[in-house]
Amino acid sequence: MRAFLLSALLLALPAAAQAETELSLAGGAVRLTPTVQFDADAGSYSGQNRPDGFRPGASLRRGYLGFEAEMGEDFSLGLAWDFGGSPNDHNDLYEAWLGYSGLGFGRLRIGAYEPRHMLEEAASSRDLLFMESATVSNLASGLATGDTRLAIGLEANGARWTASFYATGGIASKPNSWGQRGLAGRVTGLLPAPEGLVVQLGANAAYQFRPGDKTDPQAIDFSDYPELRLSGRQLLDTDSIRSGDVWAAGPELSLGFGRFYAQAEYQRFSIDTEESGGRELQGWYLAGAYTLLGQPRRHDPETGTWKRPKPEEGAWWGAWEVAGRYSAADLRDGPELRGGAQRIWTAGLNWYPTDTLAVMLNYQNGTLRQDEENRRFQAVGVRLSFSL
Repeated sequence: MRAFLLSALLLALPAAAQAETELSLAGGAVRLTPTVQFDADAGSYSGQNRPDGFRPGASLRRGYLGFEAEMGEDFSLGLAWDFGGSPNDHNDLYEAWLGYSGLGFGRLRIGAYEPRHMLEEAASSRDLLFMESATVSNLASGLATGDTRLAIGLEANGARWTASFYATGGIASKPNSWGQRGLAGRVTGLLPAPEGLVVQLGANAAYQFRPGDKTDPQAIDFSDYPELRLSGRQLLDTDSIRSGDVWAAGPELSLGFGRFYAQAEYQRFSIDTEESGGRELQGWYLAGAYTLLGQPRRHDPETGTWKRPKPEEGAWWGAWEVAGRYSAADLRDGPELRGGAQRIWTAGLNWYPTDTLAVMLNYQNGTLRQDEENRRFQAVGVRLSFSL
């Protein structure tokens, strides 16, 4: 099914890129906008100093098909299916939500969607600097947000600020998690700065007070891929932890100055374990980018995130961007909690031929510190992306 969908989308690219992307119904009372995105990934690992390491692979990382609808002035809804996914995933619902914006200061949303929690999670995946978010973003969002999360939330913004708050349940695409309960929120604000410099400071938090997994209702697991999703191996892994309350919180900083852009986030995790009391984990990253050709990244006041570079009008060479990131995550605390510690340097080259197409090339040099021996690796990944 995925191979068929990928072939069909590739054949449809030239026509889709030129097509009208909004459809009006009922005399303009209903406005439909398609949700179409596919990310085709491939890559390989090298330089591994231990056997049974990360494996090369290729996949349709995302295959979103759906729509968003504006109904009158106050109501909106979104519905989309994901034909792609991480290794070993199946085709799943991506989002199904209803929004109400008649409050005058924001929008209420209820359903299954990705809450605006953390800088990388609030941004569209098409605007990410690299093929994947930093590990700390995935770990923190796994508590109470992330893709297809069942949630009811309020999202508000002004010219210089954003705020969001959510009460969340399980993950719509993971039925065994539906008993999960949590809270999450994020606030951002633009700081006073000289002309040409845009600086945003923010903070976010997530709190899980009931894990709710049917297989083990009082267990949580922190794990992640090595910032590429080419195979199903997750060697950064705490395994199952019997726990009560779990929370994560931290600051974020992002700034744009001309063609230069930078962002950073830090998270501290606290776990109330049954066997060994409170445990603390942490992670962070620092990333920067420079737009070589085209219009540089620009701030989006509605979401408190940054949109990707755009080609100049009539420029056949598109927009080009170079990026770098250092990320760290430490899932170790005492003899009882030994999930490993990961450090990854990533270099990226991004090409945006048009507003709808992107080609991303990532190189990684990483170390996974485990009790028995450090595991070193290098990786190269490439992505072809199309989105409307």
